[in-house]
Amino acid sequence: MQLHLVKPVNYAGRAGVLQVRRLQQALDEALKAEDWSQVRRLDQSCAFLIDKVIEANQQDSQAITQALNALKGVYANLIMQCNRQVASMAH
Repeated sequence: MQLHLVKPVNYAGRAGVLQVRRLQQALDEALKAEDWSQVRRLDQSCAFLIDKVIEANQQDSQAITQALNALKGVYANLIMQCNRQVASMAH
């Protein structure tokens, strides 16, 4: 007998892409709010999530590609925002 306290998360196909999009939206919100501790926590969970999506979609490269493309823009924005922050500190 196996005990489940929470419903298992499905990372396969569209469900996995949706999980990544939710994380993407949360990251976007944290960036806009300049909530750096939240950005850090979400970034740390991102690696775990991507590992799960890749594992669940080994035969579906399209789902993996969609999930990674969803995050690409968020990290580009994060890098630009960090560059602006560093530039403002230098002046």
